[in-house]
Amino acid sequence: PGQHDAARLPRSLAASPPLRTMSTTMGGSISMKMAKSLSLVQRLDGVSAATVYNGERVDLRPVLIVIGGGFAGLLACRKMHKEFKVVLIDTKEYFEFYPGICRAYVHPREHRKLSRHYQPICDALAVEFLWGEALSVDLASKTVLVKEIAGSEPSKRKYDYLLVATGSQYGIDLVHPKRVSHGTECLWYPTFLESGIAKSQWAGLDERFLLGRRKHLEQEYHELIRLHESKATILIIGAGFVGIEFATEVKYYFPGINVAIVESRNSCVGVMPEKCINYGQDYLDRNGIKTLYGEQYTKFLSSGAAKADADSQTQLKSTFDNLAQLSSGWGIDEPSRIYMAVGLRPINQFLPEDVLTPKKGSRGGWIKANSHQQVLSPEGPVPNVYAAGNCCEIEGLTMPKNSFPAEEMAAVACHNMRVEQAKKDPAFGGCFGFLKPRQFKKAHWNWGVGLCSTSLGPHDATLVVGSSPESGSGYTVLTGYLSALNKEFIRWSKVDQVAGGCLGSIVWALVH
Repeated sequence: PGQHDAARLPRSLAASPPLRTMSTTMGGSISMKMAKSLSLVQRLDGVSAATVYNGERVDLRPVLIVIGGGFAGLLACRKMHKEFKVVLIDTKEYFEFYPGICRAYVHPREHRKLSRHYQPICDALAVEFLWGEALSVDLASKTVLVKEIAGSEPSKRKYDYLLVATGSQYGIDLVHPKRVSHGTECLWYPTFLESGIAKSQWAGLDERFLLGRRKHLEQEYHELIRLHESKATILIIGAGFVGIEFATEVKYYFPGINVAIVESRNSCVGVMPEKCINYGQDYLDRNGIKTLYGEQYTKFLSSGAAKADADSQTQLKSTFDNLAQLSSGWGIDEPSRIYMAVGLRPINQFLPEDVLTPKKGSRGGWIKANSHQQVLSPEGPVPNVYAAGNCCEIEGLTMPKNSFPAEEMAAVACHNMRVEQAKKDPAFGGCFGFLKPRQFKKAHWNWGVGLCSTSLGPHDATLVVGSSPESGSGYTVLTGYLSALNKEFIRWSKVDQVAGGCLGSIVWALVH
């Protein structure tokens, strides 16, 4: 056996000289003599591909490496841990419920409700957790190069199946004294790549650790207190879901701060139905939040000759350098702090470029996937490699970049991996193969993908159902306090499921 395969065998087997070999589903080989000595046993925990040799258990299940422990990645761990040897790789030690993160900046104790450590989650599922950064993926040799947080040198991990679920984050490549973050890093997500930590705006904090993340939240919280006490103005760029939620949370908890939002479209949350847009705008107006629509912040004072994508950094620098004049024209005081809620970009820097979409300026580079969630190269689907969630772009299908579609894509990918494995292993599928998955599933826009809940402070929200890829579609079925309670229930039940809770697991088992 190779080094990787030997690691899965007891010492008595790993040290044995190889005789005539037979292929195994884990991509390596064991000797025929060993194979005859291994007695197959059914495990009570549901792991059927386990064997016993001299009283020691040997795991012969195919190896599934999941890169990214967000909504999609953890769903894959829950669905696949019985039939596959699952390895979860994540750069940080904790799961974070990102849809509720804006509240944590104005109320740091809220983060306790939003985060859970990966290790106990993985231990409960018998999943191996690798806390480290995926540096590269070699599709030919089926290996992932990982730099573990506890190791000094990168190591290679071999896989039979690979699921990339690393998500995305906001960030336009810009450094400015009044901007909260540097370069492409984003306030709403932790800075966790080693290449970005050294030049981070908060370089003294290591957000790969839960303690570092919470110290950052506390730091920003005290900055908001200072702005509140001085009656300062903040500028939020982008009136999408994150921009609106952060603006309303800040205004509720820190009414002394003057909040202004700049948006290139002509309304807030512009993809939502008209009733939702009007309800949100009415809330902003009633609470004194200034909205500036139709303002192309990538071309302010730029002479109009620059290209919007390639020169966005230069144009934004020009904008911020002339912020005093712009603020006067907008009818607001010059902002003391600038928050970016635009520039969505994927996290997939470890993948070969031929499986990514072309970049436009500093944005783009989504993982190319077909409707089966298989990663696409110029030659076609990459064998046994899948992608799910906000990091990928599905051929012929536009999906929202939020948690429910991410989980739906991961569920499709998991099913299709089981189909592939069932074709290789006649015994795969449980119950003597009668429950064997046989047909590939396709990702599609279902009822859950069309759901969208947007917070407007802690006691107000909107709920939209029935939306489609067409902008403005859907129905606003719930607003006000009941809608806020609904979003809080979504948060509680999802985090409870992630932590292995009974009620949360039941709720979400009915969904996916």
